[in-house]
Order: sequence, then structure tokens, then C-alpha cells
Amino acid sequence: MSPSPSPSLSLPLDAERYHPDPREPVDRWFQTASASNVRTTMAVITDLVGPSCSAVVDPFAGGGSSATAARLMNLPFFGIEIDPVLACVSLAKSRATVRHARMLRRLPPIHDLKSLLSVLAMLPACGSVDEVTVASCLAVVLALRASRGTPLGYEEVTGDLARHRPPAATSRLVCADATAPAGWRDLPVLKEGAVLYTSPQFGRRSPLLGAPPRLTASARDVLAAAQADHGREAAPQDSGFAATTAAMLRQAAAIIRRATVVIEHEPDDDGHDATEEALEQIAAALPGRVHDARVIVCGQFTWRGPLSLIAFDLR
Repeated sequence: MSPSPSPSLSLPLDAERYHPDPREPVDRWFQTASASNVRTTMAVITDLVGPSCSAVVDPFAGGGSSATAARLMNLPFFGIEIDPVLACVSLAKSRATVRHARMLRRLPPIHDLKSLLSVLAMLPACGSVDEVTVASCLAVVLALRASRGTPLGYEEVTGDLARHRPPAATSRLVCADATAPAGWRDLPVLKEGAVLYTSPQFGRRSPLLGAPPRLTASARDVLAAAQADHGREAAPQDSGFAATTAAMLRQAAAIIRRATVVIEHEPDDDGHDATEEALEQIAAALPGRVHDARVIVCGQFTWRGPLSLIAFDLR
């Protein structure tokens, strides 16, 4: 299946605009090395979907740039992330409010993993199950920052949250493998108007989080208590960008009736560009449901080569 010519988008599609902004409120709490710029994500969604967008879905949610973009656009966010620490980061970015920050501020400060455990033990007495879940994920974010020697203060968190409207109450994130059915079972059926915007791992040398094991265990406990952990101890075997993307979309198509799909792609570690291969495997995985497929080349983002957007309508 050959991609159709790239549309003439109004936004500047230069690679520099894809780097995350370290000053972006909420998103700056933690940004992975391969994260996208929140404002550019919003611009792409606006250009390709328009004002009719009803929700943002990210099956490889990572550090939550898509979650933050959905929040700024006042849209529900539905995400899947296999790494429990990153799942907590994305959940906090999509759901936290000033109230959750104030819940933590009443407890001992989080400056290491030991203090995180103390706070997590105290939180259940501070609010409802849902409030405790979000506050606990925010506590994991603070512990992650502390573990990297870049502590994040309550004043910074509260100030960021005060600048944003409350997030959509229907947003949901689970810790799971997006290529397996379990990852999708608790997400709602989306009939039309959603955008599935995601960035699968590009290659074996794609940056991994590498959080301390005790922090990962605490994050998994937080998600398990919220019944949001459908993952497994080890990440799935790397089957390549194209196969992983097609396997994920096969699961997504079961709950998404109509959507615009945007998949970020960079060449693999050996320089192989898998856009054509991905389009072929996607078409085979979703017979009759892929329409108006195109590849939008944005420019070089990292050492791997040009960043491209694989975009199509799922019907």
C-alpha cells in the first residue's frame, strides 16, 4: 500500500518543534528523551482532526506528552503504558489537580524512596480511592525526580496545576502491553471523532527509563491498588516497529469505531525506515478499515534520521 501525498499542513513541521519544552507546565514534571512537544502535538491534532476531536488515545503513553496535550485541549485521555513508573507519570499528568498536590503537602516531604513509602502508606486515609490513586501517582513523580537529583517542589506542582482547568473526569490510563487484549479491556468503546496519537519504540536502542527497582515496585503497587495494572514484569519481546504497531492497532480497532490515527516513526538503529513496511502490515491487520493513508516527513529529530508521521483514517 503506497502512501498518498502529504497534505499541506498549516503548522511548521520542523523537527526542532518536536523537542519537548522544559518550561511547559505539568509536562515539565518529567519528560522522556524521546518525548514530543506538547504544543506541536496539539497543532497536529488540530490540523488532522479539527475541532470535532472527541478524545486522545495513546497506547504507548510514555511520559505523558499526549496526556498533557489532551488536558490542554480539554479532551478525555485514554492511555496504555507498560512501564509502571511512566504509567504513574502519565496518569498524574492527565488527572492531577491542585487538590491532589495539597493532599501531598500535608504529608512528609518526598526526598527519597523511603519517604515515598511513608507517604504512600499515609495517603489512603486522606481521601477517596480515586483521589488517593492520583495523589499516589503524583508522589511517584516526585520520587522519580528526587531519584535523579532534580527534586520538584510542591510549589512548582501546585502552580502548574493552578494554571490549567480541571482535567476531563473520564480520562483513564492502565499499565499494560498495548499489543495484548488485556490492555484495552477497561478502556471505553469510542465510536467516532477520537485521535490515536502515539509513538511506538523505534528500535532496540530507544531510550528506556531505568528507574530504581524499588520505585518501579512502588509504582506497580499504586496501580494494582487502583486496579489499573494489567501489565507484566518484563516488557514484550522486541518484534520490530511495524509488527508492534500493527499488533497494537489490531487491538485498538476492537474498541475504536472511527478515528484519525497518527503514528510517529523514526528509522531503526540500523537506519532502516519502516514506514512502507508499517503501512503494509497495518493494512493487512485492519482489512478495509484503513483510508487516506499518508506519510508526513517532518525532518531529522535525532541521530536515527527523519521523523515521519504515518497518518490515516480508521473506519
